[in-house]
Amino acid sequence: MKDHAGPVVPVRRRGAYRQSALVLGTAQLGGAYGIANRTGVPDDDATARMLATARDLGVTHLDTARAYGESERRIGAALGDLDLAVITKIAPGGAVPESVEASRAALRVAGPLTILLHRAADAPAGWDDLRRCLETGEADRVGVSVQSPDELRQVLTLPDLGYVQLPCNILDRRWLAGDLAAALAERPELVVTVRSAYLQGLLAAGSGVRWPHCSDDRRDAVVSLLDRLATDLVREDRADLCLAYLLSLPWVTSLVVGAETEEQLRRNADLIARKPLTGDERDQVLRELPEMPVDLLDPSRWSA
Repeated sequence: MKDHAGPVVPVRRRGAYRQSALVLGTAQLGGAYGIANRTGVPDDDATARMLATARDLGVTHLDTARAYGESERRIGAALGDLDLAVITKIAPGGAVPESVEASRAALRVAGPLTILLHRAADAPAGWDDLRRCLETGEADRVGVSVQSPDELRQVLTLPDLGYVQLPCNILDRRWLAGDLAAALAERPELVVTVRSAYLQGLLAAGSGVRWPHCSDDRRDAVVSLLDRLATDLVREDRADLCLAYLLSLPWVTSLVVGAETEEQLRRNADLIARKPLTGDERDQVLRELPEMPVDLLDPSRWSA
């Protein structure tokens, strides 16, 4: 791992909003998140070191939620005067004012937050309250965390929508539909942040874990193909290929990637600092990778 004298993660702009290409996901601070998690939850000292390291690497934002267990409280205890902005999400099904107040108390943040609805289903009841957070200065942007392309289509019509978070990875072609590409191209100021870049750890773990709704033979064939593509496209490894693909999508602002250790954080920062795939390289990936079942691509279906 390289030693860095200064920030390495590039910062991207969407209108007046600045956000690093890597957003540190913090679900791991509230519980043992991820199918490939082997180290558990970092303790408070490790959390403080991780946030300081993120700041030193050029990360501008942390991503958390009321639903992430102790994540907000632990961030609040460690954040101090670190220059890190926070994106948080309203408690699913909860009232917006009460959830925002609880988040502020836990995070110990006085300035504006970026605030998202955790579920698109909460938009009809909660969107007007969330928009008021813009008016009061409690939020610098408001948005929605969506689960499916159909949910994205629905929320793109919301007034004052400034931020969308969605799950996507190198195997997931659902978000490449022509109507979505056109709609996102018309919204250059919209921040679109991608979570689950490694499909909750499956793509990084490769053949080391079972893939839901996918036979071992098919999993191994896809992993071998990803490894070959990484070699052909002169990427460091499969993880590098996965991140470089997502950052090459013209509508993607940033990637939310969690870490259980500082070493993982530094590794992700190194990879995200590399150049994305070119358009031709992305087209090659799409030609050569097979389409995968939605039951694998959507973790909400894994328990079925």
